[in-house]
Amino acid sequence: MTEDWPTLPLRTGPMAAESVGSWIEALARRYRLAPSLLLPALGLPARGRSINRLVKGTPQEAWRRMEVAAGLPAGALQTVQLAGASLRTTLVGGGSRFCPRCLGENGGRWLLAWRSNWTVACTRHRLLLHDTCPSCTRTPRVYLPGGTTEFPPGTCAYQSHRRAERCGADLAAHAATPAHPAVMAVQTWIDDLHQAADHAGDPEADATLTDLPVVVYWLMAREEIDWQARATALAFGRTPTQATPVNGRLPRLDAALVASVLDLARTVLGPDHDAGITALRELPHGRPARTGVMPAGMSIPRWHAMRGPFPNRFLRAFDPELAATDRLRFKSPTPQAEQPTGRDAAERGRRIPHLIWPDWAGRLLPASGFHPDLFRATAATCLLAPGASERGYHTLTSRFNRRVAPSHISVLLHGFGDLPAPTLVHVLTAFCRIATYLDTVGSPIDYQRRREQIPAHPLLTWPQWRDLACAAGSHPGDSPREGQSGHGRYLHARRHLLQLLTGADLATPTHPFSFTGAGDRSAYVTFTTQLTPSLRAALAAHAERILAELDIDEPVTWSPPAGLAHGLILPGADTTTLDHDTIRRIVVDEQRTVRDAAEALGIHIEHVRLALEHLDRPERDWKPTALPMTWQRHQDMTQLATRDFFEREYVRGRRTLNDLATETGYNRSLLAKAARANGITLKKGKAPIVDDPAWLRDQYYRQGKSTSGIAEELGTTQMTVNRALHQFGFTPRPSGVHSSPQMINRLDGRLSADIRAAVDGGLHGWQRLHRFQITMAFPTLKTAADHLGIHARTLVVQFQRLEDDIGTALFHRATSRRPQQPTKRGRKLLDHLAKDHIRSLMANSIPNHELSQLPAHKAAGTQQQFPRPRRPITPFENIPVSRLPITTAMLALLNDLMTHRDDECYGALILTRIRRDPGNVYEQLHRLQTAGWITSRIEDDESWNSRATPGRGPGRRRTHYQLTPAGGEATLHETARRAAQPPRHRGKRKQDESRAAQRQ
Repeated sequence: MTEDWPTLPLRTGPMAAESVGSWIEALARRYRLAPSLLLPALGLPARGRSINRLVKGTPQEAWRRMEVAAGLPAGALQTVQLAGASLRTTLVGGGSRFCPRCLGENGGRWLLAWRSNWTVACTRHRLLLHDTCPSCTRTPRVYLPGGTTEFPPGTCAYQSHRRAERCGADLAAHAATPAHPAVMAVQTWIDDLHQAADHAGDPEADATLTDLPVVVYWLMAREEIDWQARATALAFGRTPTQATPVNGRLPRLDAALVASVLDLARTVLGPDHDAGITALRELPHGRPARTGVMPAGMSIPRWHAMRGPFPNRFLRAFDPELAATDRLRFKSPTPQAEQPTGRDAAERGRRIPHLIWPDWAGRLLPASGFHPDLFRATAATCLLAPGASERGYHTLTSRFNRRVAPSHISVLLHGFGDLPAPTLVHVLTAFCRIATYLDTVGSPIDYQRRREQIPAHPLLTWPQWRDLACAAGSHPGDSPREGQSGHGRYLHARRHLLQLLTGADLATPTHPFSFTGAGDRSAYVTFTTQLTPSLRAALAAHAERILAELDIDEPVTWSPPAGLAHGLILPGADTTTLDHDTIRRIVVDEQRTVRDAAEALGIHIEHVRLALEHLDRPERDWKPTALPMTWQRHQDMTQLATRDFFEREYVRGRRTLNDLATETGYNRSLLAKAARANGITLKKGKAPIVDDPAWLRDQYYRQGKSTSGIAEELGTTQMTVNRALHQFGFTPRPSGVHSSPQMINRLDGRLSADIRAAVDGGLHGWQRLHRFQITMAFPTLKTAADHLGIHARTLVVQFQRLEDDIGTALFHRATSRRPQQPTKRGRKLLDHLAKDHIRSLMANSIPNHELSQLPAHKAAGTQQQFPRPRRPITPFENIPVSRLPITTAMLALLNDLMTHRDDECYGALILTRIRRDPGNVYEQLHRLQTAGWITSRIEDDESWNSRATPGRGPGRRRTHYQLTPAGGEATLHETARRAAQPPRHRGKRKQDESRAAQRQ
């Protein structure tokens, strides 16, 4: 038991911050013994002379026995015990540094802090600590002195194996070396870190002290840094020691050399973040390793174990040199740069829709170069990348949205990189800010739960959609047929609800509501952009009811706050601040396309579509027979035609349904249906009959009325009219479109057979013939379609139908060298169409004002040149170089040359820097040189021979290129012009001019 341990008669207590070995030596001197002979009396093994083992390896029970044996109160050695346990890094070999003045003043007592590798100066006397004995040049205080005689205080106890006597040099008499101010600053920084970590429990200080050895090893491995010169500048006249780590461990280092390394480490790990980042950037060969994003020369386990500020500062320092995917994964463009753990990335996916939020899509989407749906899907997936542990993103993308592949992320980030700087940095920062916000603050919407529950919900039935649309003054479209899930506006409404609630990517082929093609997607986009505010609000309210039915207490929509984009220059546009008056004038008032509005404002077409969602569209004025009006009348009638109304008017008042229909203005059949719904038994009356065959013939044949229309006019049933047709021997017309006048009427047999074949038995035959007249005046179908403001495919389909009806080819298609020309049969058809009596027949189906424009169309066709001449490039006004057509590849090459305009670059170096294939780069360089944009120089002999491989020749000479001042001005001019004007489709300008002329 500890209480039964014998107590020594002579006693002495430990000094503050004293080493346990020094205290044992002081106690042994009271007994005039060597310290090794006192160890058994203190309960320590006689062979345990290693001071490092005493300091760091003594168990707790041994400390209690020493207190009892030395006659000290309980806990008297606790401070020594805790200080030894907190000693992080000891000197190599287990020795101790010392301050001669401290040894002389305190009677040869040794401080525990001197055993730390990071203690290099005495803050009390402002002296540089000594590392070795001046006599034997050995590091003191490795072992407790042995032997049988007492050991003088403050002397060197080193004893060689070959000699019996000890060194015995008086260390207190060692010459003192004043500490350099930089050494004192380093020592103060180390002491403050120990104070904060060991006494205040500061986790940041503790992490810095833990990472300090790793950073020191890494810094000392930098062979380009002359550590000996740095150490000599701090302590003139010192004896140099080895400075390169051996097998990842530090050699024996003197205090001045350690101070020189700690001086740089203090800058790298100190409180000034910007200074640490700048110092890392200025380090020679401190770049990331080729195998990954980590310091070159540092082991992977040490890199991943670091938790101090070094990983953050290293990533931020070398952020511009990392690949865009790694910059996003490590969040290196932001102050939150860190090594990825993958913990937050998986949970973050629950808070992200498959298509990025519309307002953020508008801010991030550039004016051109990106497909909006794929862009939104890829941008949403990019939000999972910050903090992702997997570098290739394969698992990340397959679990979130299988439509997006890792290559899509790379292409998207490369596309941002092709834009003018600093677009890529700001976009990456925006992605990282949103990801950090979702990890720290969170989101009120769990999109993953919605993706799991909402697809199984019916979302919207046809009666619900019909009532919603009609109540908002919109047409619901055609009702789905029996056995079908829906189509048209009804299908688009359910798609809109699904995207509103879950942010679904409907371009995914496996999705139940996925688009069937480009036309289907275009129809859906048109549906969403043409929603009136009242109908949009009604659908949002219905979405709230769906969430309530699923017990989901969340808002319908949400997006990260716009403040996350503060200070960033993003390539897109804020759709809420666009020029809505211009958009309204072009799209709503002038009924022009969304593309026209996008080109007028210089933005992406998706920006206009997103802005239209916030635009107050006027409600349409429907005809009385349209479904919204009939539905509204039915609702009004339901309010009027109650049971009390029918009992008062129909039962007790003995009035007929016809009387009530005349009085109320509602259809008789609707009143009858409402009466039955209210439980009123209708009286059976005799329906009117048809007894005038001449009148029926006139109504049915000459005026072309339907049997249902005739029945409604007579106030009878359709079956009564059908029965009369049978009784009078009239032949019924075919049902559907076949009974229309254009399908029934036949032209005079004396007319041209080709005209009769094109018109008889079909719809819009005269319109196709008229289009054929106009088109034959133009050299190609494309020029005619641009003039008419339609797609060329429309003319192709119409003329294929026309040739099928006539049974022969009517014109020879245009080739690259020959314009289109009518065939012999086609010229004959055009001659017949030019006759006056044919024109009069055509006027019955085509308005006269369209026929009167035929000469103008032909005049426009004759002005078309074939082939269309290319527009010459307008030369620069004030820049003395020849202007060249700037392609995407040429723009990438110019941006690289502009970035390194002060350096001479060769072709292979340019290809490595731009990280993409710009086409034939040497041909482009030759064109730029010929135009005066760049200059070239053949590599000199000295540089050429220096690249020679041993045993082989130097190979081909390099040609160095450099932008001229005029070439730099031209590059800036073309970059600004390219960014300001989105690319136009070929022939688009002519098409816009034709449309404008038609509107005038």
